[in-house]
Amino acid sequence: MIFRQLIDRDLGCACYLLGDHGRGVVVDPGLDVERILAVAEEESLQIELIVETHVHADHVSGRALLAARTGASVRLPAGGGYDEGAGEPLHDGDELAVGDLRLTVLAAPGHRPEHIVVLVADSSRDPRPWLLLSGDSLLVGDLARPDLAVDPHDGAAALHATLTRLGALDGAVELWPGHVGGSLCGGPGLSRKTSSTLGFERAVNPLLNVAADEFASRLIAGLPARPPTVAAVVARNRGRVPAATATAALPLLDGAELARALQAGATLLDGRHADAFDAGHLPGALSLALGGSGLGTRAAWAVDPTDELVVLADDEAGALRLARFVRAVGLERVRGVVPVSDGGGLPALAAAAGTPLAQTPPIVVAELPRLLAGEAVTLVDVRDAPEWGRGHLARGIHLPLSRLRAEAGALPAGPLAVACASGGRAAFAASWLRAQGHDARRVSGGGIPDLPMLGVELVAA
Repeated sequence: MIFRQLIDRDLGCACYLLGDHGRGVVVDPGLDVERILAVAEEESLQIELIVETHVHADHVSGRALLAARTGASVRLPAGGGYDEGAGEPLHDGDELAVGDLRLTVLAAPGHRPEHIVVLVADSSRDPRPWLLLSGDSLLVGDLARPDLAVDPHDGAAALHATLTRLGALDGAVELWPGHVGGSLCGGPGLSRKTSSTLGFERAVNPLLNVAADEFASRLIAGLPARPPTVAAVVARNRGRVPAATATAALPLLDGAELARALQAGATLLDGRHADAFDAGHLPGALSLALGGSGLGTRAAWAVDPTDELVVLADDEAGALRLARFVRAVGLERVRGVVPVSDGGGLPALAAAAGTPLAQTPPIVVAELPRLLAGEAVTLVDVRDAPEWGRGHLARGIHLPLSRLRAEAGALPAGPLAVACASGGRAAFAASWLRAQGHDARRVSGGGIPDLPMLGVELVAA
């Protein structure tokens, strides 16, 4: 038996490739179909079956594209509202066979009403289930959020019933989830560990040891903001045809083409390091430095799925990688990519665009106490609510990325110091605020958690 887990680190999503005797099945394929095909070729597998555990709400599925590339049949959970012809329905108790692999479908509502999980057995060794592909139900250290498709209390009740059912499975069964740390589909306890066992989770997962009457409130408390493109992504993922605009080859744009795109209203996403961005960037560009996670989702807090985009990075590979991240969350209208390393670098691009480079020196975190004491800046804290609750500046303004567009208009005039925990979110938020006309600079070299060591008191919510 062949078993491979493929993780999209930007989204915290997991896809699974299983196979036996040259025959393969893919569960929950992401948009990076080329990677799946490469691993299948490496393992000498012909993909003949594609299974989805639910209609994904946080990222664009690669199901239809992978089926078109391989000719594989598609099986989808019944009741998901998929377009006619998208795939054949799966129901509770259905069994699928690929070589000696036996896949048993269990209805597992909670995250979404149609959600299923897949029990996998290798009949050449033992008929008992070996592992559980849990999709967005039981996760490592946490549970999937119940609020993306139904009322959160209804979703929590359904998930509690699902967990009761999964409680009948042997504790030795391995747990392989659909999400790991970094995803918005789990809660604050979601681990970056990529697998576990049912027995270990029963022993240590705090949400599996909560009284039934407290379960919903504990599960719902502290959930991150809803993924910003849920409606568009769900509609896309219910479709029958491949997401062509999300996977089409992207042209390399020269300076003149970049200038025309920007003049037509495209938003420029700049994937260079934040220090390089501050030293010189095209006016209106958004800083989205490669290297962290959640970049696609971060962009989606400030960009609509209908907006046209251009992606810039140090080189072509980086620009294409960042473009893939934003397309994966439903921001599909990417006109092209711009490698700064080509054709004279950023100064040449600025000259072609007919604009001088903008420079925005950051505020080093060690300088922040002096500036705050003299009321020279207003602190804007863009961390999420749970982080803010653990400790924040009493006179600061809390403006998480999920509320950036809705509430930025209420910010005061004058210099703004934009901070997060370590700098990535602050760089993005500060660049967006400047594009809207605010006098905003990011805090570099640290963030809010460093302030007590610099003599600045934080308060808890």
